[in-house]
Amino acid sequence: MENIENPNQNLREKYFSKADSEGYISLGDARAEFDGRQIKNIASLLDGEEGTEPDYNLGGGLNFKGKSGNYSDMKIHIDSLEEFIERVQNHYK
Repeated sequence: MENIENPNQNLREKYFSKADSEGYISLGDARAEFDGRQIKNIASLLDGEEGTEPDYNLGGGLNFKGKSGNYSDMKIHIDSLEEFIERVQNHYK
């Protein structure tokens, strides 16, 4: 039987195995949730281009580590992931 991913699967469950010991996952690990957008662009939305663009800072109140200047090392806490994905989707509507 083919293993078909449930599109309604809880994001926390989906990415739990990729989280580090503190509960953070790489933005690259969740790439599929951002509709094919480049991770460097998604990372700049998470921290508002390292805090220089408050209008594009979608990470306010979310738990993340790193800076978009080094986007490949940016991580978001698994408990903040769903909210951030929602914010990004709304941003691009």
